[in-house]
Amino acid sequence: MIGLGAFVSFTTAITGYFKFRERAFNLQQTADAIEQHVTAYDLAIAPYNQAGETTNLERLAESVESLRVEQRKREQQLEQPHQGQQEVI
Repeated sequence: MIGLGAFVSFTTAITGYFKFRERAFNLQQTADAIEQHVTAYDLAIAPYNQAGETTNLERLAESVESLRVEQRKREQQLEQPHQGQQEVI
């Protein structure tokens, strides 16, 4: 019984530390946004309805790179320790 309690405590701590749910949510959100931009590009929907394929492709690349940068920032925020927690002496 004690071993089961220790196991549950350990797995809860690991899950809280690595924040799997938040990471998965952020990754899915970014993937969905990229998919939305690619679909808009394929269907020539705004903002990818400008004359000239090169212009639209550049706009798509900029949008995707912007989304990737935002994703990296969210990942870095998850890796930082909580600001409100301080050691009590």
